[in-house]
Amino acid sequence: MSSIKILIADDHQMILEGLKSLLSLSPEIEIVAEANDGEKVLELVESLPELDQVILDINMPSVDGIEVTKKIKSTYPEIKILILSMYNRQEFIKNLIESGADGYILKNSDKAELLGAIHSLHKGEPYFGKEVTKTIMKSFQKEKPPAEMHEVPLTEREKDIVKLIAETMTTSEIAEKLFLSTHTVDTHRKNILSKLEVKNVAGLVRYAIQTGLIKDFDW
Repeated sequence: MSSIKILIADDHQMILEGLKSLLSLSPEIEIVAEANDGEKVLELVESLPELDQVILDINMPSVDGIEVTKKIKSTYPEIKILILSMYNRQEFIKNLIESGADGYILKNSDKAELLGAIHSLHKGEPYFGKEVTKTIMKSFQKEKPPAEMHEVPLTEREKDIVKLIAETMTTSEIAEKLFLSTHTVDTHRKNILSKLEVKNVAGLVRYAIQTGLIKDFDW
């Protein structure tokens, strides 16, 4: 089994050292490069053809994390980007989602959540921490749905899956809860995104909130 090749980037050396120490304990993860500023991240990405993921802070010298995310995703959409930030603010999260970030967790997250996010992204599943998801949902609740929005008919099973995705459950967790195979859940997920004509989980959750499919949250 090949390792997950990761570039870590933060403007604080102590954070980088902590990440290296933490991730070095996981044999399936290989840190192939590190950077202290956004320009260096972009240079390294170009020189690392087998790179799988970038773990990135928002506040970066020279080029900030939002712009770095945009540039990487425009040229290397297959590279997964996990934002690791101290900020749980709507404007940052929204801008990064729109820029193409695949995941967002807070710096006070524990090792299990960091590893869970890395593995989710490696499987092609986005990952947003629970507090971040709560902020996203609050943001969507404040938005007025576009005038042309219409409700797309989803099956009861698809509605169940949408609600569980909104609760930040992974494909494996959804499969276990609904007594389905992970392949079946993946198929439902792809069909739902296609039906709703959205690109990612954030778009799915926005639709679900604005159409009333999701009304109450147990936070």
